[in-house]
Amino acid sequence: MRMVVMWLSITTLVLYGYALAGMGGYLLGRGRIDYIVLGLLGGSATAATALWLWKKNIHRYFPPEQDK
Repeated sequence: MRMVVMWLSITTLVLYGYALAGMGGYLLGRGRIDYIVLGLLGGSATAATALWLWKKNIHRYFPPEQDK
């Protein structure tokens, strides 16, 4: 599960990068609205999924400590 969360997190960064590239293109006069929409929607969806999976399985990563 850690690998899935890691890949979703990396994909989030890549998709947000697409959104930035689409917005940055407007500075050069060649903006791409499809990059912006794909990046924002896809990046937000993968981020939400990664956070949901992490929170759902947090007990596997950080087990409760036993008092001695």
